[in-house]
Amino acid sequence: MFWEKDFDLGICGHIDLLQIRQNKIYILDFKLGACWENNNKVVSQLYFYASGLSFRTKIPLNLFRCAWFDENVYYEFNPMNLNVKIGK
Repeated sequence: MFWEKDFDLGICGHIDLLQIRQNKIYILDFKLGACWENNNKVVSQLYFYASGLSFRTKIPLNLFRCAWFDENVYYEFNPMNLNVKIGK
């Protein structure tokens, strides 16, 4: 679905913030009440964003990081291994 421009299915949504830090591309999503989010749903959403951007830009997936956050918490993972790191 990432490769066909005219295909009517694919990822729906928007990325809140893209950042380049320490030679990595961060896909950041603000979630009000981030600690109450369904982790599997958010990780899946961000993983597909990273995969789609990686495919379209030809930037290797290992150069992406994904995170969701609110004013109190920050959850980050590497889409290559999906290990979630929790920090404040």
